[in-house]
Amino acid sequence: MAKYVQIFLTVFIVFLLKENVFAVDELQECFNYLNTQNYEQAISEGQKAVKLYPVNHLVYVCLGRAYLSREEFNLAIDNLKQAEKYAISYSDLMYIYNWLGIAYDNKGAVEQALSYYNKSLSLARNLKERDMEAATINNIAEIFHNKGDFEKALSFYKEYLIVISSERYKAFAYNNIALIYAAKGDFKTAIEYLQKSLDIYEKNNDYHAYAHVELNMGNTYRKLKDFDIAQKYLFDGLEKIQQLGDKEWEGTAYKYIGWLHLDQGNKELSKEYFNKALEIFKSIGVQKDIADVSMALSIINAK
Repeated sequence: MAKYVQIFLTVFIVFLLKENVFAVDELQECFNYLNTQNYEQAISEGQKAVKLYPVNHLVYVCLGRAYLSREEFNLAIDNLKQAEKYAISYSDLMYIYNWLGIAYDNKGAVEQALSYYNKSLSLARNLKERDMEAATINNIAEIFHNKGDFEKALSFYKEYLIVISSERYKAFAYNNIALIYAAKGDFKTAIEYLQKSLDIYEKNNDYHAYAHVELNMGNTYRKLKDFDIAQKYLFDGLEKIQQLGDKEWEGTAYKYIGWLHLDQGNKELSKEYFNKALEIFKSIGVQKDIADVSMALSIINAK
């Protein structure tokens, strides 16, 4: 959900770390571990940094994001509210409110999430931060997407496409619009939007994002029962993701491939890939994906 917002927050953090030289060494360790998806170590370094800089909002932002990545939502919210308390500018608050929205959203507290997203959106508009305005609109769209209100979600995604100036971030919206059409069962339209996204990422040499969309493309072709094309996209995406060291999406690739083999009636290969996915998700503590894969394995064993 938060991929797009995280791009902007990463830039925001790097800028503030340069401005707050006294805190760079300790905080940088926390963010370095966070960016390599070593959430446990990020939390450990963040807790050390809190003792050194108890009123620095960036410490709590790092801890909040690390707990959020581990799906420890209450701890994420507690730390992000501390970040809110010690924020020193409206710009700080704009980002922090967005992360609080993400935390509440993932916790399932939709109304609180919308409240914080709207606070972030208001600040973004007042500060004329068009990119963050677009990011927040995207997050609101995803709430309606997850609620199954596809038409409202599409209306927000269209607003997002008007606000955003970067072609690269339009590609992100095309991917999300594709997921809505796939959820509606319109796989051909989904593939058209995914291809738009792939074309932009390829043009901009963004191979990481390209690999994410490629995996979504493969999974969409799987749902269409076009297994040969699905396999091509899934294994190509998996290879790219492994080269990039993105463990969470490597697990997602294994999960999609597990479903592909299950759809083809190959129970043993399906179990093999689901178990690979489960091992990765357990190693990085992504509870929702652990539950998804565990359920898939239960279905196979029941059969």
